Amino acid sequence: MEQNFIVTDEHGLHARPASAVVKAATPFAADLKLVAGEKAVNLKSLMSVLSMGLTKGSAFTLRAEGDDAQQALDTVGQALVDQGLAQRA
Repeated sequence: MEQNFIVTDEHGLHARPASAVVKAATPFAADLKLVAGEKAVNLKSLMSVLSMGLTKGSAFTLRAEGDDAQQALDTVGQALVDQGLAQRA
C-alpha cells in the first residue's frame, strides 16, 4: 500500500521534523519505505530519510507492507501533515 505526498515545509524534510516522522513510524511492525524517484529508504532510519534531501515541492511516496501497514501509513501520513511537512498529493 502507498500514499503520495508533496513536501510543503520551506526547509524541506530536515532533521527536527524528520525525527518526529521516524518516531511515528518506529512502533509499527510493517516494513515502511520513503520513495522518491528511483530511491527507496527505510522510514525508520533518520539518516536514511535525511539522505533523500527532499526540498519544498518534492514529491514522495510512503510505502508499507505487513500486518499493520494501513495503520502505519495513516499514522505516519498524519504526522507529516500535523508537522506541516507535507500534504497528501
